[in-house]
Amino acid sequence: MKKTILAIAIPALFASAANAAVIYDKDGTSFDVFGRVQANYVGQYDTTDDSLVGSTRLGWSGKVGLNNTWSAIAKTEWQAAAENSDSSKFKARKVWVGFDGGQNGKVIFGQDDTAFYDAIAATDIMNEYGDAANFYEGRQEGQVIYSNTIGGFTGKASYQTTDDTAKVDNGAEDDFKIIEFANVKRKSAYAVAAGYAFDFGLGLNAGYASSDLEGKNSLVGQNGEKNEWAVSSSYTLGGFYGAVMYTEGELKNKTTGAKDEGKGYEVAASYTIDAWKLLAAYNKAEVRKNASTVGYQDVVDHVALGVQYNFTSKLNAYGEYMIQGLEKKDDQYNIGLQYNF
Repeated sequence: MKKTILAIAIPALFASAANAAVIYDKDGTSFDVFGRVQANYVGQYDTTDDSLVGSTRLGWSGKVGLNNTWSAIAKTEWQAAAENSDSSKFKARKVWVGFDGGQNGKVIFGQDDTAFYDAIAATDIMNEYGDAANFYEGRQEGQVIYSNTIGGFTGKASYQTTDDTAKVDNGAEDDFKIIEFANVKRKSAYAVAAGYAFDFGLGLNAGYASSDLEGKNSLVGQNGEKNEWAVSSSYTLGGFYGAVMYTEGELKNKTTGAKDEGKGYEVAASYTIDAWKLLAAYNKAEVRKNASTVGYQDVVDHVALGVQYNFTSKLNAYGEYMIQGLEKKDDQYNIGLQYNF
């Protein structure tokens, strides 16, 4: 997923949910409000092109009991940037409504991560600079998503309806262009993922996603297809967490057979000592344009190092430094202060 300077890692999202303000909770009906405010000082090594940018996020979630088994659920989450920090200014992250059946699973309708994200989420632990070497397209609208957990097993499936303006996030690097989605219409898409968490700290996940496409894209044409798969593994022991992920993806014209291919590798680890957390990640992606004639070329290759300090459960500060392995790419740094509520 393409990470901007305003991107937030999974731990920050969990913190927001954990610190949600409970507005109402009685007789099976609840309503919570959550969000965060963040400021980041960002820049590149050996330049004076640095700045202080800000953003805020606000959401709510609700639940209404229908009977002894099923409840109606809903959630929204929006992000707004400071005046000069983001051209999109104000955008929806999650907007959905659905039903929670407990052991029968949950089904939601609207915008959220596709099921495929479950296969790559294990390495998404950095605040800013990790999780860059996969072909995931970010949260999508118009979806039906079913998920369930039985013991240590988790399963999820999602189906996306026609989307005239497909949204794509192709990794952290601006030139990561395996998916040239300009003027492309997604006719339909689906994704599946499954995982198992063992009692001794080991987790395994796998996923597959496919999209039918059409449009003015020079490769896709009027009969295109995008496919991707990924496997990941994680391990937790005390304050240590480590994860690895491998993925492959392709974009092709089903009429002519022309296609672009890519593969990605991610490794991430963290260690928590009291209020401190040390983080590290390695991301590498290779893309082969016109797969029949051109060899693989590196488009992502960097190491990210970070440290985070939690003043309280609501306030944390972090610093991250990205060491670029590609020529003509500058190292970057990001220092952030985040308040969750």
